[in-house]
Amino acid sequence: MSTVVQEPQAFFQACQKRLGGTARLGISAVLFDPSGEKRADISFNEDARFPMASVVKVPIAMLIASEIANGALSLHETITIHPRAFSPGLITNPIDRFYFLPFATVRTYTVEQLMAFMIHASDNTATDAILNRLGGTCAVMKFLFASDIEGISVKRTMHELLTYYYDLQPSHGIGGMLANVRRMTPAFRCRSDREEHLIDSGEETCTPRAIVQLLKLLAMNPRYALVYSNMEHCANRQRIAVGLKEHGACVKSLGHKTGSVGAIANDVGIIHFNNGCFAALAVMTCHSTVRISVRDEQIATVTRTIVSQWSTERLFDPCHDPSVPPEIL
Repeated sequence: MSTVVQEPQAFFQACQKRLGGTARLGISAVLFDPSGEKRADISFNEDARFPMASVVKVPIAMLIASEIANGALSLHETITIHPRAFSPGLITNPIDRFYFLPFATVRTYTVEQLMAFMIHASDNTATDAILNRLGGTCAVMKFLFASDIEGISVKRTMHELLTYYYDLQPSHGIGGMLANVRRMTPAFRCRSDREEHLIDSGEETCTPRAIVQLLKLLAMNPRYALVYSNMEHCANRQRIAVGLKEHGACVKSLGHKTGSVGAIANDVGIIHFNNGCFAALAVMTCHSTVRISVRDEQIATVTRTIVSQWSTERLFDPCHDPSVPPEIL
């Protein structure tokens, strides 16, 4: 196992400072060999609590896959969503966009479609619809407990989280909807009291270490292959993906999930390397006062620094298989 040198730690301190004011940065990165044995790890504030935002959709997706594997759910099952169940989100999101329309519309989708919307586009309405089918946030917590994952708290639906964070009011008609749009504008400005409450209470938070433990489980268990295949198509490619560009020759694939609300900007993912190793990586930020593009840059920079260190240590050389003579490798 490699030893973390001082330079990256000092560098991460500088990255945290570039996030502005009282911003916080959390990092957990672990490189595993093909059998799941740890080869290297790098961390920074990995046991601190950070609001998850849409990173919570990873354990929800894993619960979906688990229920499908157990025969309790089918990808072809349909779920109907009524107008009052629409959640705010990006206007380009497949279902969230209906929140902003002045007329009622009922939509029906398959579980397969909803899962794709949830991971690819981070659609909040799709998330809540399938979460309701699974039994709510309690079902997610039971799944995490059964999986021996500690350090992740899920209490609110996405609609409830956004309502709390942006202080949204019940929207009756176009007037109420427009009032809520004003409350959400600008979307990526810090609501410090809300973020502080989430951190202090532990609600809707995780530690970077816990997310990496969850990602290792996702990578090692074939029943979660469906989750990873969806994470490969996450629409936001400005964070971890950018940080991997200069190491593209040794990267086989990336599956990840971003999360962004207010001053919260996260990216967590699994990187498969050409030598058979894989990495679980969580980079989380909150309380940032800088533009979202700057937060994206810092997450990319953190990723680049971690992978560069591992590359320098020759950890991406072919992994030795004891059954194969060295001269054949």
